[in-house]
Amino acid sequence: MDGERYPEDRRQLRYELDLNSWNLRIWGVAASGFLTDSYNLFSTNVILASISFVYFPHDRYPGLLINLITLLGSVVGQLLFGYLADRYGRTRLYGIELVLVIVSTIGVATSSFGYNDLSFLALFTWWRFVMGIGIGAEYPLSAVITSEWASTQSRATMLASVFLMQPVGQALAQLVGLWVLLGREREYGLQAMQCGINTLHEAECKKIVDGIWRIVIGSGAVPALLAIIFRFFLYDCGLYQLEVKHKPGIALRDTRRIYVAPETRNGIALGSPGATQVQSPQEKPIQFSKEDIYHYFVRDGNWYYLLGTAMTWFILDVGFYGFSLDNRGTLADIWAVTQHTPLDSRLSCWNSTLEGGNSTVPDWKVLGFPKWATDQTLPCNTIYDVLLEQAKQYLLTVSISSIAGSLCFIFFANKIPRKQWLTISFIVLAGLFIITGGVYYGVAYTPGAPATVTLVAICHFAFNFGANTLTFIIPAEIFPTCYRCTCHGISAASGKIGSIVALLVVYGINSGYTSSTRQGLIFILFGSVLAFGAIYSWAYLPDVQRLVYDEDGKKTLEAKDLEELGEGHEKARLEGEVVTVRQKVNDIRRRRKEKRELHPHIDQGPHEV
Repeated sequence: MDGERYPEDRRQLRYELDLNSWNLRIWGVAASGFLTDSYNLFSTNVILASISFVYFPHDRYPGLLINLITLLGSVVGQLLFGYLADRYGRTRLYGIELVLVIVSTIGVATSSFGYNDLSFLALFTWWRFVMGIGIGAEYPLSAVITSEWASTQSRATMLASVFLMQPVGQALAQLVGLWVLLGREREYGLQAMQCGINTLHEAECKKIVDGIWRIVIGSGAVPALLAIIFRFFLYDCGLYQLEVKHKPGIALRDTRRIYVAPETRNGIALGSPGATQVQSPQEKPIQFSKEDIYHYFVRDGNWYYLLGTAMTWFILDVGFYGFSLDNRGTLADIWAVTQHTPLDSRLSCWNSTLEGGNSTVPDWKVLGFPKWATDQTLPCNTIYDVLLEQAKQYLLTVSISSIAGSLCFIFFANKIPRKQWLTISFIVLAGLFIITGGVYYGVAYTPGAPATVTLVAICHFAFNFGANTLTFIIPAEIFPTCYRCTCHGISAASGKIGSIVALLVVYGINSGYTSSTRQGLIFILFGSVLAFGAIYSWAYLPDVQRLVYDEDGKKTLEAKDLEELGEGHEKARLEGEVVTVRQKVNDIRRRRKEKRELHPHIDQGPHEV
């Protein structure tokens, strides 16, 4: 590997990094951007009902289109910025993605000139695509910069702390939406105007609600503006300067700018030519050349690792988005404790209670429930009631449990074997999904519905305590510096492709399967898919930690450093690790055979001994 050109500088650089623990500055720079991007990505869930109410109350496809376009932009950003960050440097790109987010946030918030503007959907989806590029770029950049600047023992906790910003961003989007909604209610009296179920104040209601989603989206630019200031003052990590740019002097100098380093080493000042400028006579490899890519990925077999990270992330996001909680109708459905209420004259809102107004509810008997009215057990809910219930349900079911799961992982990050925990996590999630589906079938639309809600919350806790966090961390650990961002970007893009697949499958099920309890099928179907993630984790990922024994014989887990992990499959093979299902099975058979040969009496009956 590249670091072998400068063995002394490589050891000194790792020594300086590992002298330090959790670094607030690096975490703050990465976490602020990841918070911004999470807020903007998941704010779609907050604003879709508002947009639907104003622009397309009876059309299903615009919500799907907005989500798909955003995710497609994320795929482009992850692949493009992952490659560019390896080619030209991490910090050269760091900040550009936030500029994209800021510009696109302004573009989204100012899409159209009012609720009667027919250009709305085209403008909105275009700017969401651009925003998606910025959001996607954040994944490889934040993960890899955090990983490379962290000490070996703090690496997992710092990465997990950055990823914690995903559920925090989700919750923040809900809280901002709730704050804006309550402010509009105090100012205009949305509920008193019966917005959505009465035509008397229809135009005024649409103008007010049109402002709600714009404020929610526009607020996403604020943390981005704060984060971008610090990003332009961050240096490329010494590992990148040393192993890719072949500048050991700059590598050590910039490391000392972030961390306090010892002044000398073996009597030689660190900043002196004798310590940092030793050059190697070996030729430098050509990064991204066909020969170098072939040697690393094909000849040395490291494409197995990329397959492992890409497929585990793909399967994880298929399950995560297959839960379909981005569709607020799903949340309302699992919270419902009664059957859907029929639309007839027995409803209190069937006739207008406002003088001079007309109820919109009788029209729904022909047109169907509008898409913003996600709870069919409460058809008399106004748009204010709907938005309030959506925020409450999401925060209690998803946000709190997800944040708790992430916090628990941070605490246990160095106490559990990460690869094995990822495998176990997929199995646990598959079981939880299937159990949730079975329970849902038994308690849907009954007073026992809270059992499903509880299980869904447990699933989200399990997601972030395991697979959701680990699929973000492991790709930032196991690849060499010259391809670390690219491989993380490919892995993250695979996840977003899985999200797109899940959204399309769920849309197809909801369109073609009319059973009122079809959500149970969705739980069971995607739970079955998650089980395959355990296979890819078990067979195609390396161990990122090793067992070590202290003087008393006590076992502890020790994280491997990035340089060792970056040496890839060949290094791991020499240490006895095997990859692929076939090799794993053959290894199990070989060990069993050796055990039988060593203890032949084990397979014999008592009379044969």
